[in-house]
Amino acid sequence: MRRACLAVTLSLVVACNGGSSMPADDVLDVDAAVGTVDAPDGWQTLVQGDWSLNMGEEGYYCVYATVPRDMYVKAFRPIIPPGTHHTVLTRYTGSQPDGTVRCSAGTNGQSMIYGSGVGSPDFTFPAGVGLHLTAGTRLLLNLHLYNTSDQVLTGTSGTLIQEATAAEIQNVGEIVLAGPTATLVVPTGASTQSGTCNISNITSQPIQVFALSSHMHKLGTNLRSVVRRTGSPDIVLQDQPYDFEHQNFQLVAPFVELRPGDVLTTTCSYNNTTGATVRFGDSSDDEMCFTDLFYYPAQGANFICTGF
Repeated sequence: MRRACLAVTLSLVVACNGGSSMPADDVLDVDAAVGTVDAPDGWQTLVQGDWSLNMGEEGYYCVYATVPRDMYVKAFRPIIPPGTHHTVLTRYTGSQPDGTVRCSAGTNGQSMIYGSGVGSPDFTFPAGVGLHLTAGTRLLLNLHLYNTSDQVLTGTSGTLIQEATAAEIQNVGEIVLAGPTATLVVPTGASTQSGTCNISNITSQPIQVFALSSHMHKLGTNLRSVVRRTGSPDIVLQDQPYDFEHQNFQLVAPFVELRPGDVLTTTCSYNNTTGATVRFGDSSDDEMCFTDLFYYPAQGANFICTGF
């Protein structure tokens, strides 16, 4: 397993500022707004940040925020205006003050609690599952942004939540992205690439997968996730076409139990019409291949699990 940055996110390993005109970590503003009740239909702003990109620019902004009180979360809504490639929301333990700064793809906390991609809809946890954010918890929202237009693009990206009561949340979740990283190479034409994640690298106890998503970039056509367990039939988690413009978590019913020693293989199919080999990377013009696992109980695990 190697630690990296997502998404999906989410989103996520190769540091690349895309020719940003400001150095990484220059402070731009302080607009993080945890718990702000200014959204419609019972939604609250958890964290959000303003950004601006020159025409053709790809880059990253990081929004740091501190949770002011105990909060229980039962649903997420992404704020993803045009130009938002993906968002990665992690728990953060560093010293960067609250606010929004230029950053890099690798600027993340260790454990991931939410992520969104292009076209991601609302996500509602299944009954009894959610998040518990204690007062003083630091959050880090990494925004991967790409302006493909011929003019300056500005926006506000972030995450809204719906709160729950403590009694509604018996199980606390987190996200791990499982698949190949540095070994991913996509040749021209149609091809299939794969990588593994040993569940022992995530947890020393059984975990319950309650939602699944897929993450590739623009060349991806299909993703298949299979769990191999010694002495048991293979478990097919998902095998479905991939659409870069519509990335979302799907609830799993019943939940799927994964155990230490299980090996998850993520297999991605591509149609590379660029005329050149495409490698792993965070840019929209690079590629990825991740099974996104949303499970409980949270382990504080590094959110990238990769083998070979």
